[in-house]
Amino acid sequence: MAAVLGVFGAVTVAVMHHNLTQRLDSDVEQAALRSLSYARPAQHDGDDHYRNPIDAPGQPTRVLTLVRDSTGNVAAYYRVPDGSAAALKVADVQTIADAGLLTPSAGTVQQTDPEATSSRQARPQTVRLSIGEYRMLPLTVVDTSTGSVQVVVTGLPTSTVDGPVAFLTLTEVIGGAAALVLAGLVATLAISRSLRPLARISKVATDVAAMPLETGTVDLSGRRVPADLAEPGTEVGNVGHALNLLIDNVDDALTARARTERQLRAFVADASHELRTPLAAVRGYTDILRLTEELSPEGRTSLGRVESQTDRMTGLVEDLLMLARLDEGRTPTFVDLDLSELAVEAVLDATAAGPDHEFTCEVPDEAMTVHGDSRQLSQVLANLLSNARKHTPAGTTVNTVVRRAEDGFVEATVTDDGPGIDPAFLPQLFDRFARADTSRRSTEGSTGLGLAIVRAVVEAHGGTVACTSRPGETVFTVRILPAGTAAVRP
Repeated sequence: MAAVLGVFGAVTVAVMHHNLTQRLDSDVEQAALRSLSYARPAQHDGDDHYRNPIDAPGQPTRVLTLVRDSTGNVAAYYRVPDGSAAALKVADVQTIADAGLLTPSAGTVQQTDPEATSSRQARPQTVRLSIGEYRMLPLTVVDTSTGSVQVVVTGLPTSTVDGPVAFLTLTEVIGGAAALVLAGLVATLAISRSLRPLARISKVATDVAAMPLETGTVDLSGRRVPADLAEPGTEVGNVGHALNLLIDNVDDALTARARTERQLRAFVADASHELRTPLAAVRGYTDILRLTEELSPEGRTSLGRVESQTDRMTGLVEDLLMLARLDEGRTPTFVDLDLSELAVEAVLDATAAGPDHEFTCEVPDEAMTVHGDSRQLSQVLANLLSNARKHTPAGTTVNTVVRRAEDGFVEATVTDDGPGIDPAFLPQLFDRFARADTSRRSTEGSTGLGLAIVRAVVEAHGGTVACTSRPGETVFTVRILPAGTAAVRP
């Protein structure tokens, strides 16, 4: 649009300048004829002389005339706005002479020619003087009786052209700018209005993107583009319709995933529950066999391995059953309890289970009371200590500290000075069945469920668990709200 306005403005200015220049040239020619007619010689006391053409009747305001006689003398005058005549500066006369206007040239007008137009061939030209720009027309007059040659130059200021052209240019610039601004505002409003439906569609997409889809428990039933914005056939309607199809697909996938996970949790819970009885029976029969039968050394060794694997299988089943119950959202039995007492008991049990490690415990004198399930929180501490014992070499120091953080949370940290955890494994550390025995020495088999249980239990208590590790220091930090503080389960 700016280009169109620019071209239109340039054309109109050029046309107007051309027309006004032609009109000015016509006025200059008429003034030149008046100057020539007035400057013709008249007999006064036997002497020929020329009258000043600036005084010719009908000459316009600010007319300029120069007369160069046959001897080379120049009389140059111009009329000022008040109507009086003023002599032209020598420098301006020289400028006119340099332009070749005072030189006798073609377009000669003979003295005897009454119309003084038939042989005139010169065309007006523009000359810049100290008093402004003028369009000037030179005419050469030849006296046929004496042979004398004189040049009469007549000029009019170009202000009659420059002023209107400048005004038109300014008007077009201001008008064009105003038109562009107005068009821009109208276009902005129109675009804003047309994009308003897209903003509503974008909000729906943003709301869905901000939802925790990874949990699989979100409700997308009310997250749709309105029907009036989702009708195919227009650009906006196509986008809205496509987004609704996408959300429908995601909703169906999440529903199917949630159903599959529920079935899987139910299966794991049922299978774990059903496996407890045969595992207990296996353990019972191994005890009876050891007590009632005389076994060879090889038999006792084999029986010990059966007992060991049975215990390991029992622990795995119990872990799976606990995770299944936590996933189902079963509310544990919460009571006010002292986390320091649980930490001391867990450290004593770990010391008995791992005599080749050095276990220490630091607890404050005041009670670190939290609201939680005693059995589950005890398992959290036991799993962290067991993890440190299983994945660090003999002689490693494991220190457990319970304290109140500055923000009011109750913190329990388990720190060891073992080899550390591979940084690449840290993001998956609390995932189920995650194992990284290559980064930390494992002296016993690991199911990869211990830390997953830690996270599930802590989050069920409205807390958080984190781990930082480097060679020589691995720290697990559990943070739980103190008793009396409302906790929201994630």
